[in-house]
Amino acid sequence: MTEWITTSDGVRIAFDQVGAGDPAIIFVHGGFGGRGGFDLQEEYFSPNHRCIQVDLRGHGESDKPETWTMANHGDDMGELIRQLELHKPVLVGQSMGGQVVISTAAQHPDLVGAIASLDSPSNIPGWTARIHGPYDHLIQRDQDFRKALEQFLSASHLPTDNPNRARETSEFLAGLDDNVILNDWHGMGDFDPASVLAGVKCPYLYVDCGQPYVDFDVLRELCPQVVVGRPVGAGHSALRVVPDQINAMLNRFIQHADAIAAEMLRTGGVFQYTFPED
Repeated sequence: MTEWITTSDGVRIAFDQVGAGDPAIIFVHGGFGGRGGFDLQEEYFSPNHRCIQVDLRGHGESDKPETWTMANHGDDMGELIRQLELHKPVLVGQSMGGQVVISTAAQHPDLVGAIASLDSPSNIPGWTARIHGPYDHLIQRDQDFRKALEQFLSASHLPTDNPNRARETSEFLAGLDDNVILNDWHGMGDFDPASVLAGVKCPYLYVDCGQPYVDFDVLRELCPQVVVGRPVGAGHSALRVVPDQINAMLNRFIQHADAIAAEMLRTGGVFQYTFPED
């Protein structure tokens, strides 16, 4: 059942929730999407956790202002946490949702218990300019930006993900409003992850699904408590293609987030044997 909160600037944010138990988990969809993409995660976690799926402003059943930014999304998630009176929830974002969860953690550090991003390479400084940059001139109102975006998105999935991916991507994009496509694309391009990551102090799981040019040394330098996980045989749609792998990683992280973060800080992100002193 759809519920709403209203933000301080008057935007209604739609969400649904199921289950009970702490920590609550807020699932944040990726660019051009809406809530529902985490149904397999919600089914897995709801017996033990309060699970919330949200439509970001401009998406799904939420209000659609003319423009929005990642900072807006981060503040919206902060208001959602406050209005639902959640205690230190875990935020899980897929793709662009990863920018949202790190923004929330940096802007509202007192509200967030831990965060996880699933294949969110735009969280890595320099990645978006290198990979999105060659398409920026095509993702404009005076260009055939839907065709350009379809070509870009098709490259981010493995052949094993879904044999019907090209057709489904075309059908999906046909149903999107122009503003969603343009705001999300350029919102990712305008986002500065370096300054945001420096403000993230809570435990952080980064799930990498094989995107090119992801510099984990830079990520660890800015956010040394980060731990990296990788699924096998799945690309950008891993949360739906291999939910067993994604759910297991998320569950282990949620259950031991503080201890994992402390170990990453101790070892610099590299597992080390700890032998007794002679």
